[in-house]
Amino acid sequence: MRLPQQTILSATNGKDSIAGKVESRPQRTEAIENSMAIFPESFKAFQYQTGIDRICDAYRASADTMRKALGEASQAYAQYMDDGVDDREYDEDGILIASTEHSLAQAEMDAILAVSVVREAFVTSAFHYWERSARTWTGLHGRYDGFKKLRDECAKRYSISPQLDNLNLLNNLLKHNSHRIDQTLLDARPDYFAALFPSANNTPPQKLRLRLHNEHVEEAFDIVRASGPTSSS
Repeated sequence: MRLPQQTILSATNGKDSIAGKVESRPQRTEAIENSMAIFPESFKAFQYQTGIDRICDAYRASADTMRKALGEASQAYAQYMDDGVDDREYDEDGILIASTEHSLAQAEMDAILAVSVVREAFVTSAFHYWERSARTWTGLHGRYDGFKKLRDECAKRYSISPQLDNLNLLNNLLKHNSHRIDQTLLDARPDYFAALFPSANNTPPQKLRLRLHNEHVEEAFDIVRASGPTSSS
C-alpha cells in the first residue's frame, strides 16, 4: 500500500524532530550559519536593525515606568517635608525605630537605583545583541574569539562605530568590575562618571562612580545600529 506523500512527510518530520533533540551544538551552529548564508544582505540588515529597534522600544517603555515611579516618590517626599510633620518614634534607648521622613527618603532612593539598574541592563543587552550577531556573521564561536577579533572580522564586512570599543569597555565594567571604575574608559568617556553626591563646604572631592544617563543608553543603541549591516551597506 502506498502511503500519501503528506503522511510520509509527517513521519519524516517526526524523525527529524527526534534527531534534532540529540543534535550536537556545533551541528546546530553550522546549520544556522548555512541558512544565514543564503539570505541577501538586505534581509540581514532588516533583521539586525529590527532587533536593536525592539530592544530600544523595550528600554523606553521600562524607562518611562521607572521615571514615573521616581517622580511619584520624589513628590511624596517633598510634600511630606513641606508639611513639616515630625512623626519620628524612638525606643527607650533613644534609637530611631520609625519615621515617615526616612521611609519616603528610602523610597525615593530605591526609585533612583531602579532607574540606574534599568539603564545599565539595557546597555549590556545592546552590546550582547551585537556580539551574538557578530558571531553569526563571522562564524567565530571559539573560546578565544574575543571582542577584538570579532570587531576586526566584522569590519571586513560592515562599517563599525568608532565608539564600539568604548561600549565594550562599558559592558565589561558593568559585568565584572565591582569598583565601578575603569581608567581607560574614564579617560575616553569621562561623561560616564560622576560623584555620587556633590561636594560641599570645601570637602575633598568624592570618588567618581559610573553614572549613566538616558542619553548614554540611547547612544549605545546608535553604536550597535552603526556596527553591522544597514540598508545602505
